[in-house]
Amino acid sequence: MNTSSFQLIHAEVTHDDMVDIGTCIQHHFNVYLSALDDALGTQPHDLHQMLLAACEKPLLELVMDKANGNQSLASEWLGINRATLRKKLMQYALEQK
Repeated sequence: MNTSSFQLIHAEVTHDDMVDIGTCIQHHFNVYLSALDDALGTQPHDLHQMLLAACEKPLLELVMDKANGNQSLASEWLGINRATLRKKLMQYALEQK
């Protein structure tokens, strides 16, 4: 992480100053696809799974932490069924011991 990114994360910013997460994701996929363009004959694959792996686990970790491990509350915040949440927690090895 470069210094300016670190400062942005730790500086007090208003909601209007924040960068849209969709814009960040699009930027990183553009970088990824440009790198593939530079590698002759390389085609992208599993972009959807790549996005899920990059975003879903950290989101689940954050929500479970904020909900103090309460799966019912976390599933409500996420807008998913509690059984689906349990399945995803097991998938990412985040289930409580």
